[in-house]
Amino acid sequence: MSEEHPDRRAVAAVEHTAPSRQRPEAPQVDFPPVRNGIDYLRSVIDHLSREERDARDLKYAVLHLQAATEVLLKARLQEEHWSLVFDNPLVASREDLASGDFSSCGISETISRLERFANVHLEVKHVRAIKNLTQDRNKLQHYGLTHNARAIEARATEVLHFLLDFVHLELVRHIDRDEWDRISFELDHVRHALGDIEGFVSRRMNDLKADIAEVADNIIQCPDCGQWAAIVLHGVRCTFCHLVLEPAEHAVSWGPNSWHSDNSNASASAEPTSDCPQCGRRAFIGSIFFEIAREKPQYACFHCQYKTDTAHCARCSRPFPADGNRCECGTCQPPKLAVPEPRNSD
Repeated sequence: MSEEHPDRRAVAAVEHTAPSRQRPEAPQVDFPPVRNGIDYLRSVIDHLSREERDARDLKYAVLHLQAATEVLLKARLQEEHWSLVFDNPLVASREDLASGDFSSCGISETISRLERFANVHLEVKHVRAIKNLTQDRNKLQHYGLTHNARAIEARATEVLHFLLDFVHLELVRHIDRDEWDRISFELDHVRHALGDIEGFVSRRMNDLKADIAEVADNIIQCPDCGQWAAIVLHGVRCTFCHLVLEPAEHAVSWGPNSWHSDNSNASASAEPTSDCPQCGRRAFIGSIFFEIAREKPQYACFHCQYKTDTAHCARCSRPFPADGNRCECGTCQPPKLAVPEPRNSD
């Protein structure tokens, strides 16, 4: 038998004594629901708080803010009962929940179930803000989106405020101490940065004070950015986000399927447009709230600025212009009798 070469013996000895080089273990992706939602919020803040924000930053701010909203709302729903996050709870199983292989309920249904089963009631303005955010996200995801950067920032600020409150009011008590310690740092970062972003909105609104004061009687809440900075004059022009709408376009924005105001009593059944009694243009819109009287709905012409209070029909409850002493709208049918009239006995 031939003797092993001395150099080979030396190499073998080194290989035997040297520590083995192993690849480091891959990091584990560990994001429980609440921590996952907070991480999305951190990403939103990172994109919006950059000094030189570009279109890509705004895109991912919208996508991640909608994701955070959905994750955190469903985390609260799951605390009520794990099956409620399934699109069809009747076929829910623990195995599907653990694997994530199931269809979950949409954001509108999530909000509805929170109210019905968990006694969690969202304010009208928050539901509206989430609805707008979801629409923006769907456009970005499927079709592409062209939108005003200032409007996106203002709307994002409102949803961020809501989510921070939601975490503290609805989720804290369902989180153990160790998990809360993990996410508290992230929440503090989000809260601090949100103050800087909100400062931008406040500073801009403060810069617009003088311009708004000159036309205070004709300022409404912008249907796009949500700021009380939109001037009614031959249509609508927002001084904050520069949205411009013709009267007919504005009617669509304020139609039956849109939001009207932070006021929860805003009518959702107002006629989109009618002929103005002052100028005759078809730009007369009902149940509009102006900044100087946010609790008082008015009919207004978005062409000539004619305004009158809103009344509600004593018969059908439909809103109509209170431009006289009448108590009925004059367009509804007389109510049918609940019981038939008795026959004449003769």
